[in-house]
Amino acid sequence: MLTKSTIAMSNEMNTSIGYIIGSTRRVILKELGSVFLENNIPITIEQYIFLVALRNQKGEVTQQDMANHICKDKSAILRTIDVLEKQGLVQRTQVSGDRRKNTLSFTAKCEELFGSIAKLETKTMETLTAGINREEYDTAIRVLQHIQQNANNLTINK
Repeated sequence: MLTKSTIAMSNEMNTSIGYIIGSTRRVILKELGSVFLENNIPITIEQYIFLVALRNQKGEVTQQDMANHICKDKSAILRTIDVLEKQGLVQRTQVSGDRRKNTLSFTAKCEELFGSIAKLETKTMETLTAGINREEYDTAIRVLQHIQQNANNLTINK
């Protein structure tokens, strides 16, 4: 178990887990963004994150659900949806009985785009994780999922 002094010491040396997670996320997204540009993928990384989150949701998904899920304000989500809808990648459907509510869904065009992106993402992640064996990879995933669950529990309990 980590002690407060160990955590404090790692924070001082810029090796805190929060710092490493944040900087790793930025590097990965920057690299994926470059790969998207090189391969004429017509969406931004932020739009991709939105689409992945939408794809992983179960059942009917509203704009508010998406705002909550990816921790963005409703107006930012609305702008993203507007752009993706104009590109023909998502479809908004008004909920009957509530004009203010829309559900979101993928289009066939989006599914096709995901086929192209999946190959690029796999290749990029293979490059970024080169030299990491399966056991190290699995351990890293378990640790990050545990941290994520702890953070989710804090959010739920507030």
